Amino acid sequence: MAKNTVHQGERSEMIFAQKCFCENNYMVSSPMGTADYDLVVEVGKKLKRVQVKSSVKGDGNVNICKGTSSMGSRGKYPYPKNAIDFFAVHDVVHNDWYIIPRKATGDAMNLRIAMKRPGKYTKYKDNWAFSA
Repeated sequence: MAKNTVHQGERSEMIFAQKCFCENNYMVSSPMGTADYDLVVEVGKKLKRVQVKSSVKGDGNVNICKGTSSMGSRGKYPYPKNAIDFFAVHDVVHNDWYIIPRKATGDAMNLRIAMKRPGKYTKYKDNWAFSA
């Protein structure tokens, strides 16, 4: 059976929203139209735009780039600097969450979560306070 990455991504979005709302008492909203972010999370009095990503590989590699433009000519490209505030990365295999500020990723189009020793993004594991 072929992997359905869209279905997995939608599932991770729902899990993330549930964890924000039910476990952390944050209000969660989703955009009505097309946006660079998947959800908006109200943390205190601040709104955080979040792009949810997931990986089923278990190797710590996660793509955090946008896909091709509607014309198919642009290829992969990073999210614009002011378009989102955080990436919520779901490592499906280990059921771990990394809530990483966009400014920490720079213009990277993929990232690697260190699995065996502390790495660049380790401090953002279970970052439900949305600390930058």
